[in-house]
Amino acid sequence: MKKWGWLALIVFSFLIWQAWSIYGEAMAPKRSMAEKAFARAEEAVGLVDVKKVYTYYGEEACTVFIGQTKQGETDIVVWVPEKEGDIVVKRADSGISEAEARAILQRDRHPQQVIDATLGMEKGVPLWELTYIDAEGRYSFYYLHFADGAFLKRYSFQR
Repeated sequence: MKKWGWLALIVFSFLIWQAWSIYGEAMAPKRSMAEKAFARAEEAVGLVDVKKVYTYYGEEACTVFIGQTKQGETDIVVWVPEKEGDIVVKRADSGISEAEARAILQRDRHPQQVIDATLGMEKGVPLWELTYIDAEGRYSFYYLHFADGAFLKRYSFQR
């Protein structure tokens, strides 16, 4: 019976190791994108300390950092496009916060569940992408302008 216990432990350990390896391989492109984006932000803006990172996959992918520059500026938001393009820098207080974006979504759409809020950019416009389950149980997206919280667009997947 002890042999079966050891064999089961070895098989279980092997399965955990394989799952961890697959997860690591699957996440490598995302980590690589964030590392490249941070290097660009560090060079262009002097970003040194990062509080939060968002990865946005819209028409064009971008990585968004909230952090501090080496000049001591705090709460700076930096949008770095995946491909070559202009890096956009704004102060966090020049736009709405994640909590304010979520409150606007609650007020306007009355979702069953808010899944995520991500900073992103489309066509040069900084925005909040809010992912939620709507009143009809559909997976939905709601886009708000970063600067003032104005509605940009909304769409839902069919049930």
